[in-house]
Amino acid sequence: MADSGNNSNGQNGSARWAGVVVTVVLAAGAMTIQWGVVTTKLQQVEKRLDEFIGEARSIRAQYAEMERKIWFLEGKLSGLTSNSPPSTRQSVPTTGSPVIGGGP
Repeated sequence: MADSGNNSNGQNGSARWAGVVVTVVLAAGAMTIQWGVVTTKLQQVEKRLDEFIGEARSIRAQYAEMERKIWFLEGKLSGLTSNSPPSTRQSVPTTGSPVIGGGP
């Protein structure tokens, strides 16, 4: 009986180590898969951020172009009002629509 007790203890010890090894392998596999999922999600976030940065640059360029056009038109308007003789110069009202057809 002593031999059968030693054999069963030896088999139980092997089974325990096999269980530990299987658990470690499964945990390592799960960690690897999880790391891959996290990495993929981070790459997607990085790609989306790059798209946002590109859109922001485009909007900033459009805004600068619009400012240049406004400055140009303001310069033209300023030039027109300062170069015209006082008798034909029309005043630009501060509110409402512009004066049409002369003015008082």
